[in-house]
Amino acid sequence: MDVDTLKGLSSCPLFGGLTEQEIIDLMHTVRYRVVGYRKGDIFTYAGSPCLHADIVLCGEMKANLIGPTGRIIRMTMHHSGNMLAPAFLFAKDNLYPVTVEAATDARILRLSAGDLEQLLHADSRLMMNFVRILSNIITYLTKKVGALSLNVREKICLYLKEQQRQQHAARILLPMSRQELADLFAIQKYSLLRCLRELQQAGAIKVEGRYVQIVNLY
Repeated sequence: MDVDTLKGLSSCPLFGGLTEQEIIDLMHTVRYRVVGYRKGDIFTYAGSPCLHADIVLCGEMKANLIGPTGRIIRMTMHHSGNMLAPAFLFAKDNLYPVTVEAATDARILRLSAGDLEQLLHADSRLMMNFVRILSNIITYLTKKVGALSLNVREKICLYLKEQQRQQHAARILLPMSRQELADLFAIQKYSLLRCLRELQQAGAIKVEGRYVQIVNLY
């Protein structure tokens, strides 16, 4: 196993609590391969079966939902260490609900469902880690569904507060472009810009390019 592959697996929550040597020993008991993707390459289309356990070793993969009118809705961004669609791997209806493509050049470690199952039974820590991953996905989706009932202003305020919490700062750096944010909220870009402008005029925030200063956001 090369250094970069080991580094990617070490950052994956599935292997949380294991030493590098334990990871190497476990991976020697199963078959896997590493697949490379160039920026813009399609990893899978919505409706395709989820047949493998895929782990992002490096780079970023973005999951988009294509609406009936062709509008792209950004669902999530997968970074190094993330598993792709683990909740669908053992599901009866195991079809990808989203289209996944490489946001940057990326490398993916691929295991069969059977080999992942072998790993889970080989070490109880992996089994519990996998349960936690699935639990976190349920929590995330529950919040996502709840956000659908919010209006544009509420969605943006909630997002800014979450970024403030994650970055531990009142002046936050937006991690994506305005268009990507609009896709994330499933709104038009002009609606996003108008809301940001209104919040700034109300004295709630100050916008400086990709930076947003939280002043008085409720």
